[in-house]
Amino acid sequence: MTPIEFVSTFLVRPFSLAVRLFANLLAGHIMLSTFGGLCITLWSLRCLVAALPLSLFMLIALTGFEVLVAFLQAYIFTILTAVYIGGALHPEH
Repeated sequence: MTPIEFVSTFLVRPFSLAVRLFANLLAGHIMLSTFGGLCITLWSLRCLVAALPLSLFMLIALTGFEVLVAFLQAYIFTILTAVYIGGALHPEH
């Protein structure tokens, strides 16, 4: 039982936290770069410049959403880290 608890506490939980944080932040950055590229492409194609305000608005809205997600992920990361450390220090009853 001890090896399973050791692997779970010191390898699996930190890895799951890291993967969760990495995937959520990477997805947001990919969305921002996609809409940024769309804005640049629409600006360079003069015939589609009418759609530029919508894509620019979406880029600004997604930037605000990304900031919100960053704060939420920091909160979740902190809470889960505290729960994992608390569970490792105090045996469950």
